[in-house]
Amino acid sequence: MAITVKDIREKEFNTEMRGYTRDEVDDFLDELADQTEELGEENQKMSEEIEALKAQIASLKKQLGEANAAKEQAEQTALAAQNAPVKVEKDPTFNEPQYFKNLETTLRETLITAQRIADETIEDSRKQASRIVAEAEDKAAKLEEQSQIKLTQARNDYEQIRTAGEEYHKSFTQLIEQQAQLLKDSALNADK
Repeated sequence: MAITVKDIREKEFNTEMRGYTRDEVDDFLDELADQTEELGEENQKMSEEIEALKAQIASLKKQLGEANAAKEQAEQTALAAQNAPVKVEKDPTFNEPQYFKNLETTLRETLITAQRIADETIEDSRKQASRIVAEAEDKAAKLEEQSQIKLTQARNDYEQIRTAGEEYHKSFTQLIEQQAQLLKDSALNADK
């Protein structure tokens, strides 16, 4: 069962003669609760940052998809233009074979240019998306690692406190038993 901030704040200890100073224990528990609460808030903040980075990644993937769709549409438009019939009225000065050859060359160059621009746009989008994804994953991993380290430290601190409390309780109990035995022995010696 995980210990909550509420558990720490509401923890009550039995009192015994010459036990821990109640105010010191309460102060320490308050400090431990504050640190645990801070860790929880920091963990929540890191989770929100991770979600924001995931949303940014999704947005970039959407932009990449839109760029791919625009490229495909440009290719289809260029292909349609290439396959569209061209009506040319006869003009005695018009050189029909040369005109079509020039038109074909122009269309080919236009298509190649459009393809190159689309490819460059897609490649740039992919590079940017990959970079952002890598940065987001790296940041998320670092945030998670920091959270785990702080959580482990808090657990270790709690375990040390618990162990120290148990050891103190044992040694204090032994001390009381020894004192009781001394009193008992001295009372017996006084009767003789």
